[in-house]
Amino acid sequence: MLIALKMDPKDTVAVVTQDVKAGQAVQIGQESVVANQDINAGHKIAVVDGKSGDMVYKYGKVIGQLSADVKVGDWVHTHNVLDITDELSQEYMKNYRARGK
Repeated sequence: MLIALKMDPKDTVAVVTQDVKAGQAVQIGQESVVANQDINAGHKIAVVDGKSGDMVYKYGKVIGQLSADVKVGDWVHTHNVLDITDELSQEYMKNYRARGK
């Protein structure tokens, strides 16, 4: 059985634990998702449909922003996720400083 790990209820992606071929079912908790593309071990599979601009959640935290629409079962990686590390860092810093006042 192929398995993917979803660590938080807010997560929009899960991490596959082994290579997955398009058309194979992946067990994510009590749910099963069919992969739409080949996905390498350690990469992410969409567990919800998403629109371009939506935030990507992994481990309950925002890790990026979709640059394209995705469907459940799609491979989620750099080809469809924007790196927003700088923006997130600025927001975290602003919130951190605000708590110190």
